[in-house]
Amino acid sequence: MRLIIFGSGRVGLSLAHYGRSLGLETDIVTRAEAQNRAPDVRARIERSDLVAAAIPDDFLPTWFANWKSAIGGRPAIHFSGARVIDGMLGYHPLYSFPKAPLAPEIMAGVAIVRERGTPTFARTFPGARNPELEVEAADRALYHALAVLSGNFAAHLWNETAKVFADRLGAPPDVFMAHYFAGVVERFRESPFDSLTGPVARQDAATIEANLAALSDAPALAALYRAFLESAWPTFRPAGEIGVERP
Repeated sequence: MRLIIFGSGRVGLSLAHYGRSLGLETDIVTRAEAQNRAPDVRARIERSDLVAAAIPDDFLPTWFANWKSAIGGRPAIHFSGARVIDGMLGYHPLYSFPKAPLAPEIMAGVAIVRERGTPTFARTFPGARNPELEVEAADRALYHALAVLSGNFAAHLWNETAKVFADRLGAPPDVFMAHYFAGVVERFRESPFDSLTGPVARQDAATIEANLAALSDAPALAALYRAFLESAWPTFRPAGEIGVERP
């Protein structure tokens, strides 16, 4: 089977490497090739059995319109988590991809989320044995919002706190934070619905007040901390606001 993938970013490179490991004859089209060598790219599409677009979500409708005539009756797939593109099959890999291609044995364990009624990823991507989740079309945006909050937002928060660790405390984040984050992941594995630890879980109000005071010169992080409190301990109030002393 011949696979052609548009996009040489993180997802495109990993899927191309995975396809080759499964015995698929795999071709990658870069953005420059798509823009500057359209006749050659059309010929490469016409020699393929499956066409994939590993490109940013917002470009997918235009991409499909531009190449639809060349694709013809071949299956066309995309990897957006939230978007539904008429005429394309959507398979979202639930993973944070590295810049270098992901090892096939790791890629094989990445969950693939598809819309209900879409052929299995294993049927479209022969040889794949990934775990799969089927969601209703109306729930795709919800699924992706949950993925963004739990993964991308967490990564942003870790990046922002790493900057303060390095700048204010002189602590190399890869040494002092990565092991800590690994522990957070392990606690989640043990108890995915109840893995919160720390002062909010213990409801240590005085510690939380000290945390917020220490973040006074980092307003963005202080705002994130308050949003965390609002969600995890919505009844929290500083002692001074309720006029009582905490025990």
